[in-house]
Amino acid sequence: MGWFRFLLGKKEQQNEQGEKAGQLLGDSLDISQREARLRELALSADLTENIQLLTGLYGNSADLVVRTFQLGSTRIPGAIFCFEGMFDRDSLEDILRALEIDARKIPEKLPRDRGLLEAVKEQLLPTHEVREASSVEEICRSISSGQTALLLAGQDRALLCETRGLDTRAISEPASETTIRGPRDGFVENLITNISLIRRRLRTPNLWTESFTLGSLTRTPVFLIYIKGLVSEELLAEIRSRLERIKMDGVLESGQMEEYIQDVPLTIFPLVFRTEKPDRVISCLLEGKAAIITDGTPFVLVLPAQFIKMLEAPDDYYEGFPVGTLTRWLRFFSYLTSILLPGIYVAVVNFHQELIPTTLLLRITATREGLPFPVVAEALMMEFAFEVLREAGIRLPRAIGPAISIVGALVLGEAAIRAGIVSPVMIIVVALTAIASFTVPVFSIGISARILRFIFIGLGGAFGLFGIQMGIILGLIHLCSLRSFGIPYFSPIGPLIWSDWKDTFIRMYWWGMTTRPKLLGFREPWRAKAGQRPGPRWSREEEND
Repeated sequence: MGWFRFLLGKKEQQNEQGEKAGQLLGDSLDISQREARLRELALSADLTENIQLLTGLYGNSADLVVRTFQLGSTRIPGAIFCFEGMFDRDSLEDILRALEIDARKIPEKLPRDRGLLEAVKEQLLPTHEVREASSVEEICRSISSGQTALLLAGQDRALLCETRGLDTRAISEPASETTIRGPRDGFVENLITNISLIRRRLRTPNLWTESFTLGSLTRTPVFLIYIKGLVSEELLAEIRSRLERIKMDGVLESGQMEEYIQDVPLTIFPLVFRTEKPDRVISCLLEGKAAIITDGTPFVLVLPAQFIKMLEAPDDYYEGFPVGTLTRWLRFFSYLTSILLPGIYVAVVNFHQELIPTTLLLRITATREGLPFPVVAEALMMEFAFEVLREAGIRLPRAIGPAISIVGALVLGEAAIRAGIVSPVMIIVVALTAIASFTVPVFSIGISARILRFIFIGLGGAFGLFGIQMGIILGLIHLCSLRSFGIPYFSPIGPLIWSDWKDTFIRMYWWGMTTRPKLLGFREPWRAKAGQRPGPRWSREEEND
C-alpha cells in the first residue's frame, strides 16, 4: 500500500511539473509570471521530455545548439545544450569525443543508476570543470553564459561543463585615460580578464573577491574585490548591503549601479570613482579601498571616492617629485580656471572695471562697441555653442570628429566676430576655458566643471565678484558635506588631515610616503619602512649613528 502511494505521488508530481512546463511554453504568462514558474521547474528522468522542455523554453531559438549522442557500449541516449557563438569549439569537441569515442574504450559498463553522472565526471571528463545541477533555472542561466549542459537518459540531473569561449576585445590602452609613462593596458568587457589583470600585479592570497548577480533578466555577474585585512570591514558590509538592495530587471553597465549605491543622489559631483586602468585600481586597493567589477563593461568602480583623487593622474606617481607636483598644481589651477574664468570676466566687465588696467579696459570697450548682447548673454551663448561642438566631436566618427570640432570652432568664432555678435576677448576667454577643461584626467569630474561654469557666469552677471565669492563658499560647504560610503568626500581638506597632505597638493617622494591615508588605511597604517631616503652609504651610516 505504501509503495502504491509513493508511485501515485510521483505520478502527480510529474503531472504538476508537466502542467507548469506547458504553461511556460504558452503565450499567456507575463515575464514576472514566467520567471516565477521557471524557478519551480526541475528536470525529469525522461530525456525526451527534458529536450522538449529546454528547447520550448527558448522558443526553439535558431542559435540554440542541441546535439544528441549515445554514451558507451550500452548506448545510453544523451544530449548537450549550448548557444552558438558562446562556447569554445575545441572544449566542446573534446567533451563530445570523450562521450562518443572514449566511453567505448572503458572495459566495464557504465552504470545506469544515479552513479552514472559521477562515472562520467570521474572517468570521461576528469580534466574538465564539471558540476551537477537539477534546477531548470540554473541550467538555463549556465548555458546562457556560455556553458554546456549535458543530459542523460534516466537522470533527473544535468552536468554543466565549462566551455565558455566568448570573443573579447584585445587589451589596449584606454582612450579616455592616456598616460605618458606607466602601464598601457586597460580593462576590457570580460570580467574574468579584468580580475586577472589585477591579480597579475597583486600576487597575494589576501586579494579576495565576492560575487553578486544583479538584474532579474540579465543576471549580470558583479565582483567585489578588496585586500582582506587592509580594507575596513564596516566599509565592506555597507557595500554588500547596497549591492544586495539593487532590484531591477537588467544591469548593462556599471553606471546603472553607480546611481543606486552613491550616498547623495542630488549632486553634480561623482561620489563613485570609475576608471579603466588596472594600476589605478590597484593603487586604490593598496590604500584600503574596494572595487566593483561588472561583466560587460571596462569601467571599474572604486569605493569610496575622494574629490582630490579625481584631479590626480597616474603620471604624477611615475614621474619624479618635482615634475609630479608641478603638473598636479597646473591641473588644479586649470580646473579652477575652467570653472571661474568666464564668470570672473563677466563680473569684472559688468561691475568692477576699476580692476582692469586702463589700456586694457579701453581696448575691451572698443571691441564691445556696437555689440547687440550684454556680456552675460554673450558668455552664455558662446559657452553653449562650444558645448554643442564638444558633444558633436564626441558623437561623430573618430576619423572626422576632431577635425570637424576644431574647424567648426574656428569658423564659428571668426564668423561671430565679423558679424558683430561677440567680442574677440570673449572668444579668447572661452578658448582658454576650453583648453583648461581638457587637463582634467577624469571625465566625470570634468562634467561637474562644465555645469558649474554656467552657474558662475550667472552669479557673476547678477552680483559681480561678490556672487563669485558666494558661489565658491557655497560650493566648498557642499563639498565638505558630501560623503562617499561614510568617508568625507573632501578629505583631507575638509576635514583637515595634515598627515595626508603629502599626497594632496604635493606629491611627496615615495620614500617619504610611509603611511596610508588616515581614514582608509587605519588597519595597517604603515605601507613602507621609514628612513629609506637615498644617498651615499657613508651618509646613511652617519645618520644611523
